[in-house]
Amino acid sequence: MERADLLLLLSSVRSRGEIKRLGTRVDREAALRAALHSEATSRGLALSEGISGKKLVRALLERANDAQVRSNPIHRDEAFTCTWCRADVTPGGAPVRDHCPRCLRSLHVDNVPGDRANPCGGVLHPRRFELTEGIFHIQYTCGRCQGTHRVRSHPDDVLPPSLDPADLPGRQWQGSAAARALPQRVLGYIQRHQLWQPGQRVLVAVSGGVDSSVLLEVLARNTGAHGGVLEVACLDHGLRPEADEEVAQVQAHAARLELPFWTCRLDIQPGPNLYARARAARQAALRSRGAHRIATGHHQTDQAETVLHHLLRGSGTRGLRGMQPLSPPWCRPLLAEPRAVLESWARAEGIGWAEDPSNAASQRGALRRLMPALDEIHGGASAALARSGRLLAREDDLLSLMTHEAWRRCRDGDGLSIVALRAEHPALQLRLLRRLVADCPKPVRASQLESFFGWNPREGARLPLPAGWSLRVVNGTLVTDRGD
Repeated sequence: MERADLLLLLSSVRSRGEIKRLGTRVDREAALRAALHSEATSRGLALSEGISGKKLVRALLERANDAQVRSNPIHRDEAFTCTWCRADVTPGGAPVRDHCPRCLRSLHVDNVPGDRANPCGGVLHPRRFELTEGIFHIQYTCGRCQGTHRVRSHPDDVLPPSLDPADLPGRQWQGSAAARALPQRVLGYIQRHQLWQPGQRVLVAVSGGVDSSVLLEVLARNTGAHGGVLEVACLDHGLRPEADEEVAQVQAHAARLELPFWTCRLDIQPGPNLYARARAARQAALRSRGAHRIATGHHQTDQAETVLHHLLRGSGTRGLRGMQPLSPPWCRPLLAEPRAVLESWARAEGIGWAEDPSNAASQRGALRRLMPALDEIHGGASAALARSGRLLAREDDLLSLMTHEAWRRCRDGDGLSIVALRAEHPALQLRLLRRLVADCPKPVRASQLESFFGWNPREGARLPLPAGWSLRVVNGTLVTDRGD
């Protein structure tokens, strides 16, 4: 091969894959190898005759040194103990090995420049084996970052006869099948509901409970997949002495994940409406951080309890729709996951959590104790209640669109035309009335607005509302009277 053609061939090689393919060709073609060796000699590179084609190409591209950078190399000529199956791997030659020949697991700590660079430190698990034209390949998935990696097996690998990763030695996954795929489902949920965009700041609200602890761990392990810039927040409401230790535990968790941490003490005073006041103060504090999104650990069981709570209060579709995946800035990546799955994943991954004893004394705690009894009456009650909330949310969205159109038909100045309002469906009438009194300083219950249906709207008549407000008929139009 002419030198000009050789240099042209080398200049066309860009990616790591192209280097590998050209190296394979060099190993097959003696004339090409001789030409490349001659070129290397002319450049003053001292290379052995037995060097592989890939290394020869890298040397000529002046990429050999960079390509060999690794943060944790495992060579077969160095003994090591496998972190997964605890087997002692003895020295056995010069070729590089990056996994244990017994269980085929390895640490995902390559720091090779290029598309495989990922020093995450997770365990690479064999997920699928392929036998193509007599060549055995292993498809890996990292248990931490969910990255994939496909390699050919080494000659001394102990391969399972059934091509089933479950036949490999070492401890197996101890959680349920649903828990095992939890990170993939959460990532899909984030993408499907567009909870945030890559590069946006995501404040993860962590209490130290199993739900928020799992959320933090899953998001931290998969930042490359969801693209959020994570921060961790844990608040002390000033209601329990144990809260100091729980905040410290969350701070330590954030430190292990190398994430920024923020906390503050709210000092909520005991008294009426304690939980409502604590929730309002907590939300205000989290909002003050100015993040694009605030991620909470609400899960499917929380959703079921919310729907049941609103059902007991006599709510309509607006209340029974429960929590939504995204209500900016709030987002709930775990909303489709049962608590049992989160606990199973946490136990299998060795993640500890703290239980807030005050939850048991709350109304939410009473509902949580009720759920097992509902499951005995009808299996899967939690999932069914959550599904009802999801279905009602869609119907509520449709009714909201219909209400918007009806508002345009019925609006008369600052109020609603009585004649036009009476012509609408009762469900829309109630929603229109709710929109009319939306600015009332105290919540107006549906039962108070329902009295409109039996009311005689003669001129000047009033329908009382909370906080001294009322609905009044003026020239055939229903308006709000604020009692000023």
